[in-house]
Amino acid sequence: MNEHRHDSKIRAVVSGTGRHLPDEVWTSEMVEARVNRESGGWTIPKDIVRMAAGVVERRYAPEGTSSSELAARAARRALDESGLEPQAIDLLIFASASHDVAEPATANMLQAAVGCDNAAVMDVKNACNSFLNGLEVAHAFIETGRAGRVLVAAGERLSPTIKWNIADNTDLAARLAALTLGDAGAAFVVEASAERDRGLFPGAFESDGRHWELSTVLGGGSLYGGAPDRMFFECRSAKLQQLAVERVPRLVEQMLLKLDWSLDDVALVVPHQVSRSVIERVAALLGFPKDRCMVTLDRFGNTAAASIPLAFDVAREEGRAVAGDKVLLVGGAAGFSAAVIPIVL
Repeated sequence: MNEHRHDSKIRAVVSGTGRHLPDEVWTSEMVEARVNRESGGWTIPKDIVRMAAGVVERRYAPEGTSSSELAARAARRALDESGLEPQAIDLLIFASASHDVAEPATANMLQAAVGCDNAAVMDVKNACNSFLNGLEVAHAFIETGRAGRVLVAAGERLSPTIKWNIADNTDLAARLAALTLGDAGAAFVVEASAERDRGLFPGAFESDGRHWELSTVLGGGSLYGGAPDRMFFECRSAKLQQLAVERVPRLVEQMLLKLDWSLDDVALVVPHQVSRSVIERVAALLGFPKDRCMVTLDRFGNTAAASIPLAFDVAREEGRAVAGDKVLLVGGAAGFSAAVIPIVL
């Protein structure tokens, strides 16, 4: 982790959050029933999705819904809470694992949908850590005076990457994680402020590209082109989750030391929503109470880069994160990458 001093007189404060969830609810029983219908006689072990990840239900967007549409609906809610008009945004960041098209950046579609006509736009893409990386960019732009108001939004239309026809138990090992996915949008508005005791603090990030093949959607790029059989999500979950368990606690400890915070100072940890067992293992290794970890994957599944801002928005709505609280946003993602962003509300 690179060391940076935090002495800016301008702070980046989250002034609004929002989420959007499609109406259609799919239980894990419904998901397993569809796998059984489409797998040519092979039967998935009963209740394996809930037992393996803790996912009870998730949302699927209607056919034809775009990632930018999910992001736009969440962005409007975040803008409403901030009290800002779309034209007041200086920088718009679309930060997701999924996207609308290969070219141009999906941020352009999001800009047109929301009406942020005065904003510069860009995509920030780093698998499930895309949103945290987007927040770090927003933070840097604000604290260096290059932007006063930034909208960061994720829109994840992940359900089309599920391969429902599973051949056997070996195939299931690579496909099971896809059965936990859900569709969603989430967004933050981040504004410049002179308040010294609240806002975003510089995050900590680390990456190890040697493990990129563990979790993939291989199609759609220059390596495999548009090959139809490469458009599905595959994940070697056990190996990827072990990397998270090994590396995320260390990164959190380094961040706490840098901030001079103790675990007792942290009101809530909002982790990436990939597996209840991973969340609980990381919490145990840190000595952090699991009841102070925000969990929404049972209700919404794994929504990739939208999962952390979605869970944060729910936490605020439920009163689990309130003004003055110190909160850690904690991510682990394909690549492999790990991320921690501290916030004082």
